[in-house]
Amino acid sequence: MSERGEQVQKLLASLSRHSDLVAEAFDGSVSGGDKQRNTAIEALFGLGVLKPYDEDTYRLNPRLREFFSEHFASYHAFQALRRVSTTMQQAQEQWRALRRLRVSGSAKDQATLYAALDESIVEMGYSIEHNLTMLHALLSTQYGNVDDLTSKLRQNRYYARQVDQFLRDVQSVDAFGAQTADEATAAGMPDVRRLVTRRLGARCLTWTSQIKEAQEVISKRLFEAKLMETRVKRLSRFSLWLTRHRTTDGWDVPVDERASVSLVRPESIELRPQPDVADMDPAVRDNLLQAASKLPAKVSLAPPREELPPQMLVEGDSEPVFETLTPALQALHELKEASRRSADTISLLGWKHARPDLADVPDGVWLMYASLQLKGSGLTLSFALEGVEDAFAVNASFYDIEVRRQVFEES
Repeated sequence: MSERGEQVQKLLASLSRHSDLVAEAFDGSVSGGDKQRNTAIEALFGLGVLKPYDEDTYRLNPRLREFFSEHFASYHAFQALRRVSTTMQQAQEQWRALRRLRVSGSAKDQATLYAALDESIVEMGYSIEHNLTMLHALLSTQYGNVDDLTSKLRQNRYYARQVDQFLRDVQSVDAFGAQTADEATAAGMPDVRRLVTRRLGARCLTWTSQIKEAQEVISKRLFEAKLMETRVKRLSRFSLWLTRHRTTDGWDVPVDERASVSLVRPESIELRPQPDVADMDPAVRDNLLQAASKLPAKVSLAPPREELPPQMLVEGDSEPVFETLTPALQALHELKEASRRSADTISLLGWKHARPDLADVPDGVWLMYASLQLKGSGLTLSFALEGVEDAFAVNASFYDIEVRRQVFEES
């Protein structure tokens, strides 16, 4: 293990050894007490974990508190989003210095500047992810860090302004990534191009869409709050009027079809539970059979029925019933007979126009109806298409259908 790794291990061991004080400092301030407590406070103060707040009072390091808050999704009211522009400016200066070293041919500090540029780009991505996580946590809990409705509305307006600035920062990061990638290609540094493209350019679209979703939620809540404010003011004025006119008997409201549904009290409907006999679930069926077996046998109170003589029908009393065909069906029957008797081709439109009883039927409706009825009747149907036939047409347009009988060739 390297020397830096050993130092990190010792720091984490100290935090673990005094974890009770760290947890207490996360909730608030800590003060001295007995000798063991004072020794632990001095140890954490020496490591920079605790910072002096007042006389004999210490608080947790803000950076460590921020890490804990992000881990537990516990954010303060009106906590600002992280600014990415300062880190981006730092990355721009590091890239300019790295490019100058590349052009001058000096390789002494290139590795150091490349590592610093990598750290700045990672910091930008981490800051953007942190802002999105905090926004989603606050929006999903509807700003659960405050209970007052006015404070929630103020936080909505505050984060609406914060999100606008955050979106501009992300757009600047996207432009920085595209510009740096082009300059790295021109300078012959493909590793820098891959770095900014993979860590910034490929993720900016996802970040932008998530920010716009948060903007949509915030704007919707502000609009709902505006509507609620109007309703609350109306209720407050009505409440004031009722307070000033305590002895009034009220007034009659005309109720017609334009009246609000909230003014009409619905009549209650008495419901009696009924078993679902169509449910074939084994448990339900067994319970129904068990319940039916406990029912008493039904006692018939009706007198026994006498056998009646067979009903006599007088021959000739019943009139024959003839099936009446509609004009359309009658026309189709006659068309089938005419097609079977003759080898000529018959036009469906011409057949319809020749019959006055079908004058009220539109041509398109007649063609669709007749083609479906004649399908499978042993007749050959030919569609008269409109225009040039398309080889890949989805729907073919036709203006008439020709009908003829099938002709079988003799072998």
